[in-house]
Amino acid sequence: MKKITVIIACICAALCLLSGCAKKVDYLTYVSEKRTDIYLYSNDGLEIKIYRSEKETPYSADGVKGEMSALTEIFVTLPENCDEVNVKAGNIEGEMNYRAVENCYYLSSSGGEIPNSNVEVNLSYGGNNQTFTAISVLYDGVISCDEAVKCVVEHNADLFASLTQNNVFCGEIYVRLLYDDGCYYYVGVCDRNKKITACLVDGERGKIIATREING
Repeated sequence: MKKITVIIACICAALCLLSGCAKKVDYLTYVSEKRTDIYLYSNDGLEIKIYRSEKETPYSADGVKGEMSALTEIFVTLPENCDEVNVKAGNIEGEMNYRAVENCYYLSSSGGEIPNSNVEVNLSYGGNNQTFTAISVLYDGVISCDEAVKCVVEHNADLFASLTQNNVFCGEIYVRLLYDDGCYYYVGVCDRNKKITACLVDGERGKIIATREING
């Protein structure tokens, strides 16, 4: 009986090989950056923007996915520059760094957490100590990061097939939520030569709005 079972197993394996049976590649496992939410506040020249993400560490656009970790980034723009700006959001707090190019203050945390809903942000700057509510840009009907990636995989089937060898995807994928009077996704496919195929995806319909290639 045991011998017959072994024979049957061998036959099934052979049939799978002959019929081209292959494990389907899960491209979501090759995502090396995922921005899942954005929180915004704006009034009287004061702006707060918070990104909630997962990102490989160290970050490198080399077509190879690294270890992922949670990342929260806080950007603050003030009506006038201050010598010192401190922020607290959830259990993330600290002094912010000034970025001259963007003319804003910045703090990032790979270990802190913020609420999944709206975020209370306390700012201390120029003798002021105020609390603001940054509101999530997500609304009913917006697709997820994973769904945005799946739309791009379907739309660019030939690209993904060309980068897949022996059921291994030779590249990495970035997916970032964007907001501009509505939600969109940037999905970038980076190969081992650092060439990126970038797609802009409608955040509700999953439709590819634009595609371009960027050579690294």
